[in-house]
Amino acid sequence: MPESGPYTIDYNGLMLTITEHYIEGSRVFHVKFANHLKPLNLVVVESTKGTKYWTSVPPGRQAEADEIGPLIGWYYHNKKK
Repeated sequence: MPESGPYTIDYNGLMLTITEHYIEGSRVFHVKFANHLKPLNLVVVESTKGTKYWTSVPPGRQAEADEIGPLIGWYYHNKKK
């Protein structure tokens, strides 16, 4: 699948630049912050109970994944059409 982006999302007044990449069949969202924060990679995964959720790759930035992931999902489903 082709990579797409970049597009921008407002995250509490901070602009994020998002690009989508496909690595070994998995869609990875690369997030660049408009400040000093390190870039973040996010993916959607499925729990053992079948629930989908956002997580960071590599692990360790789950709080950001929990907040930013749904914003990406909203953008993807509402603005990219």
